Amino acid sequence: MKYLRPIFLLLALSALGLRAELSLPPVFTDNMVLQRDGPVPVWGQAAPGAQVTVSFGGQNKPATADAAGHWRVTLDPLPANAEPQILEVVESFRREQSVVSSLRYTNVLVGEVWLAAGQLNMEFPLSRETHAAAELPAATNNSIRLLNLTFSGQYFYSRPFAAREADALTPEHFYQGTWQNCSPAVAKGFSAIAYYFGRDLRQDLNVPVGLIHCAIGGSPTEAWIRRGALEQNPGLAAMFHGNWLTNTVLDDWCRQRGRENLNASLTAGVALPGDDAGPNHPFKPGFLWAAGPARLAPFAVRGVLWYQGESNSLEERRVRQHEILFPLLVRDWRAAWGQDLPWLYCQLSSIRTNSYQSAGWPEFRDQQRRFLATIPRTGMAVTSDHGAPGDVHPREKREIGRRLALIARAQVYGDDVESSGPVPLRAEAKDGVATVFFSHAAGLAGAEGQGMHGFELAGRDGLFHPAETVPAAAAVQLTAPGVSHPCRVRYGWQPFSEGNLVNAAALPASTFELTVAAP
Repeated sequence: MKYLRPIFLLLALSALGLRAELSLPPVFTDNMVLQRDGPVPVWGQAAPGAQVTVSFGGQNKPATADAAGHWRVTLDPLPANAEPQILEVVESFRREQSVVSSLRYTNVLVGEVWLAAGQLNMEFPLSRETHAAAELPAATNNSIRLLNLTFSGQYFYSRPFAAREADALTPEHFYQGTWQNCSPAVAKGFSAIAYYFGRDLRQDLNVPVGLIHCAIGGSPTEAWIRRGALEQNPGLAAMFHGNWLTNTVLDDWCRQRGRENLNASLTAGVALPGDDAGPNHPFKPGFLWAAGPARLAPFAVRGVLWYQGESNSLEERRVRQHEILFPLLVRDWRAAWGQDLPWLYCQLSSIRTNSYQSAGWPEFRDQQRRFLATIPRTGMAVTSDHGAPGDVHPREKREIGRRLALIARAQVYGDDVESSGPVPLRAEAKDGVATVFFSHAAGLAGAEGQGMHGFELAGRDGLFHPAETVPAAAAVQLTAPGVSHPCRVRYGWQPFSEGNLVNAAALPASTFELTVAAP
């Protein structure tokens, strides 16, 4: 009999005429930016069977809530508009011929919307960036809108989560934030890279720009991927074999941080939110997917900005695993939005191994370079020339944001601008001289007028030696003492890269390794 009580309660509520409250996902707030020139989904909850009408920019789009109360409309493509408008959502019932409830979102603009995610180098706030003292006072711009999604446990690092943080470890409550006009007070806590990207884009396109930021310091790639997608991959399914905190398939450091944050609560017998894979945490496989993109999609965005990888490069096996994880990540997010979103990502920077477990960074950076050829609609900003020898979070972010904006301008918006440093195409050898051919090769030189550094050659014995360089037309010629038959060439192959090759746009080349072919 006790199992029937909820049914009787629902029947009673229905008899009294009580209804589900009209609501939209938290990404819809005052001050937001809607994406221009494409379909704009608007969705939410209402009473089952209710008529819902969305009005914006002269459009009135109706929908009927289904049996579970879900409804969705799609606004027709909107032109860019910097004049504030109102998005109104009205719930009504035919039998009552009157409005039951309504929601109004004010100060809404139409322009370009980008979503920024990853780990701490993307989360890194503008207030701590190298140029903050000059930039922050000039950060007032009502045509730039920021949605900074702060999260449970932010800046706790290795400290135990307090009860409030632990209780909020659910997809529904993990993130908090509302759209706000860009101002010094708002921008100082926002992602520095995303801010600079949006600022440059706004100046170039002269349309409103909306930036959504949800990066989590230290988060591994697998946390951002849907659990079902991970489980369906034979190489990744073991991530869900038992409690993630004790699952050695996962990174030791990530599990350590999870225990540092959660063990006090677990030892005290506190019931933490979780499932069969263990308690929730931002480093748990699949959790950030459920808290972030799963709740943001299909809010219309132009593309994704991504800076992540440090937590997936601490061990050799994890570097190899990332070869599977990253393409899956991109596919999974694109599937959630139902389109091939442009995906612009930052390559790992540079740091010495005596400060960090960075021995695998050259291979990781080269892997990221190779993704450009295998994953369509991607772009990569090289960052190795702005690393810090002893800091995994270098403070120079303005230049990185600028490079991402250049890629967006060239690849997404069709501007005639150079957006890439020299890209290696192939390597050939003749008479002991190896020649590496490049695209984006106008003005090949060492940065700041120096000689070219960072090239190495290996012969048949596989041992690499520093190479001497001679620039040629769209190429660099290499020789090395003791290497009479060059077989491999590599560049920038140090955790703290010594490479300094740039083109006429002063954009740097990526770390790479190539097989040298006979002509």
